[in-house]
Amino acid sequence: MAMTRGTCRWPKRPNPSDRGKRGMDMALQRRTILGAGFGMVGSTLLLAGAAGAQTAAAHADAAQPVGLPDSGTHLLLLGTMAGPVLDPSRMMASQAVIVDGAVYLVDCGYGTILRMIEAGLRPADVKAIFVTHHHSDHNADYANLVHLAWIQGIEDRIVSIGPPPFQAIHDAALAFHHEDIRIRIEGTGRKPIEGYFEVREVTEPGLVYEDDKIRVTAAIATHPPFSTALGFRFETPDRSIVFSGDTVASEQITALAEGADVLVHEAMYVPGIDAMLAKRPYVPPKLRDFLMDGHTTAEDAGRIAAQAGVATLVLTHLLPGDQPQVTDEIWAAEAAKEFDGRIVVGHDLLLL
Repeated sequence: MAMTRGTCRWPKRPNPSDRGKRGMDMALQRRTILGAGFGMVGSTLLLAGAAGAQTAAAHADAAQPVGLPDSGTHLLLLGTMAGPVLDPSRMMASQAVIVDGAVYLVDCGYGTILRMIEAGLRPADVKAIFVTHHHSDHNADYANLVHLAWIQGIEDRIVSIGPPPFQAIHDAALAFHHEDIRIRIEGTGRKPIEGYFEVREVTEPGLVYEDDKIRVTAAIATHPPFSTALGFRFETPDRSIVFSGDTVASEQITALAEGADVLVHEAMYVPGIDAMLAKRPYVPPKLRDFLMDGHTTAEDAGRIAAQAGVATLVLTHLLPGDQPQVTDEIWAAEAAKEFDGRIVVGHDLLLL
């Protein structure tokens, strides 16, 4: 079982001389800098055994530097922490599927636009936005995303897909920016913003989007108290990528992920949650139960990956994602109790 690990460091300016640097240090498990202008750090750790995984080697042949690929299908992790928790090392839930240069967003929580800019993506580059459910750590950047796409001069309509009440949320996003939009139209002659967006509300499983590059189907996840939360499966000519969204261990998500190349699944680690809550006495008294009732442990994510027969499991929406004592090795070891395939512990701006 192989684990790919990545973190990000943020230089003020890109350093072209850092491109393509690679290295290996099996004894110290030294991280290999793959700076593609964003100082991304990535390495692959080979863990031996399912329970109590041991680090056997470190190499850098799986995690690629961020670099705007213009061919093939790629997965870019933009935000990898559950929230709403603010931490500069991780933004909240967001991923981009890039197919022959076309960009499709899955969720857009706090910090999505920041990470897009750091990766060289523009809001106007986005063809479709898929929202798994309407918690703020999955949709808080939506209003600014659609507004900035309009400001940047989008030419084709952006399709927004997610559960109800998505149309009302979209309308509220435009209402939030109403005064700015009105003044820009009157002052500069911009075309009205409304015609550039189409909202599709999803309440049933099945095909939700298709164009000349991708085919996207949805499954109903279980994330109480939401009546509808979604998982998505992206099919392209060369890859299949499944996103669980927020969910408890779910037969529907397992079925959606069957035989996929990549399963991007949320993960929680209960001892880490307890440590996090102990440091925050101000949190509501029922928060722990609320978290336990709506999310999946990393071990269960591994079980789902094994049952679905996926090639790669990507752990993201890490809960907690801001506790440094919960290391990549801990996350991977939990998933490896049930899954002996490739495990990737997600970090912002990791390109797969």
